[in-house]
Amino acid sequence: MYVLLALLLLGVLIMAHEAGHYLAARACGIEVQEFAMGMGPVLAKWKNKNGTQFSLRAFPIGGFCQFYGEDEALDDPRAFNNQKVFKRFLTVISGPAMNFIVAFAVIVFYLSAIGLYDTVPRVYAVEAYAAQAGLQAGDELLLVNGTEIRESSDVIAAVSASEGKPVTLTVMRGKVQTDVVITPFYDEEAQRYRVGFTFDQERVRIPLMTSVPFSASYNLQSATIIFDTLKNLVTTGEGADEVTGPVGTVYVIQEVTREGGLDIYMQLLSVISMNLGVMNLLPIPGLDGSRVLFLAYEAIRRKPVKREIEGAIHFAGFVLLMGLMLVLTYKDIMQIFVK
Repeated sequence: MYVLLALLLLGVLIMAHEAGHYLAARACGIEVQEFAMGMGPVLAKWKNKNGTQFSLRAFPIGGFCQFYGEDEALDDPRAFNNQKVFKRFLTVISGPAMNFIVAFAVIVFYLSAIGLYDTVPRVYAVEAYAAQAGLQAGDELLLVNGTEIRESSDVIAAVSASEGKPVTLTVMRGKVQTDVVITPFYDEEAQRYRVGFTFDQERVRIPLMTSVPFSASYNLQSATIIFDTLKNLVTTGEGADEVTGPVGTVYVIQEVTREGGLDIYMQLLSVISMNLGVMNLLPIPGLDGSRVLFLAYEAIRRKPVKREIEGAIHFAGFVLLMGLMLVLTYKDIMQIFVK
């Protein structure tokens, strides 16, 4: 199941990236010949009313959006390269932009719709000492020495301040309110007085006014870490042995998801989406960043690079990237399956 969740995560993010290209192209009036989900042999295909072929391919390691006349010189005004520079720029940049939007939206949704686990003033489990005093799991803590409890920290503060004197905990047990008198003991390890129980936890939803700026800050920090990692990789080679391909990425996602559950899965969804957006903006032939450079050159010089040369550069970059992908996949398999 965790492998499927990992594949779903990558599939959603790749689809979001390609959907960014597709939607921008349609908005700019650019003809999309094919929208592919996955790479390799076609498993299924269909066309929409606009003539775009949607295809499902064998290997869930990528996808692409193919535009009419993308890497060739055609006289047809509908061809991608005959469109205005700003339209092509918007189409190219919208893929990474969609990944950034997804990264931002995931954290906002996670915080405001699902929420974070937080301790609440309710007894989760009792130690023998507290059980002997009459405290039970599930007790809702209402008052401590007659003072209303708003947060679990109120109980901790009151017990710590008791200096070993008996405290009265007023609890709601089912539909019955009752008092439990208990004498705190000093816990040497915790360096404070305790009464011997652990608080329960529940998800607390974060208001949009808080989750939106937090998401922006969180994703900005993620992008900074990605740039620092890339800088160290290029300048000192630091982290080169930790670079993984699709197999390694799926393995890591399924392992950490198994350990951390929904919370870590949502964080990974955001972080990997940000990673895809940043990586695709690198000026490497075959990636969106390279196409942005060619468009910038064309906008400044008011003259494009020869389409055949640009197409050859993008194709060479794509071949090299696929070769690197195969090498990393072999490395991942050897590390994971060959012990």
